[in-house]
Amino acid sequence: MTLRKWTFTVAPEDAELRLDQLIAKRTELSRRAAREALKLGGVQVDRKRVKVAGKLVKPGLEVRVAYDPDLPAVPTTAIPIVFEDAWILAVDKPAGIATQGTWATDRHDLLALLKTQRPDLGLFLHHRLDQGTSGLLVLAKDPKANKGLASAFADRDLEKLYLARISEPLEACTVEAPIGRLRGADPGRFGCSGDLMDPKSARTDFRPATAEETAGLVPGHWVVARIHTGRTHQIRVHLAHLGRPILGDALYGGAPSDRIWLHAWRLGLKHPVTGKDLMLEAPPLRFRAEG
Repeated sequence: MTLRKWTFTVAPEDAELRLDQLIAKRTELSRRAAREALKLGGVQVDRKRVKVAGKLVKPGLEVRVAYDPDLPAVPTTAIPIVFEDAWILAVDKPAGIATQGTWATDRHDLLALLKTQRPDLGLFLHHRLDQGTSGLLVLAKDPKANKGLASAFADRDLEKLYLARISEPLEACTVEAPIGRLRGADPGRFGCSGDLMDPKSARTDFRPATAEETAGLVPGHWVVARIHTGRTHQIRVHLAHLGRPILGDALYGGAPSDRIWLHAWRLGLKHPVTGKDLMLEAPPLRFRAEG
């Protein structure tokens, strides 16, 4: 990807310019590319996405522009539904799409696809998966369920299990190591040691997956990870910290592969409205051995 970003403040002499003209003046984009960035949701004024090319922007406001000319066509993938009732919706996120809008687009992500697939729903999101990770996501469909899910995630009153494939075996263990953004890292990444920005406590339990749990999957060293906290890249960082990075996770030193071998597999929680115990599961179909 060739994502490019610009941030600038509107000058007084630019107050009469249309937004597409302003972007063309203050960045390296043509007006045509500026309009494309606007259409995709890659322009923010005062931290809010704007898509109107003819908008006039007041002096002093901050404008952020992100443009990736290599973005693929807007996907039309049907998002698989794992569970649904009147209050919540659980889906199986495909690998390769973001959970929500990125700097450059708010049309290529899971929430955008669900909005297209289910325009009748107003959905509330409380957890996310990395773009290369597949698997379970649970969303609230109404304010009452939203409040309950918010409490469950804030209080960590749930069980989140992931499947990961690594290059070498790993014995059962628990990692309790803080995670923070590595200062000055390019591309940006997180770590458990070094010059960390705003490190936060993090705990992950690991164990080898059983033969029953990995039946039908590509052979390899599979582990089950249970996260007790929800830090960015937590499983990826903790496995790298153990010297067992996830296969295909180039950012954290994983062996080369055509994919990141990480899947949000099972999620156990109390229903946010009824209180019923739920154990939801998204089978890791993309890791099945070809037969």
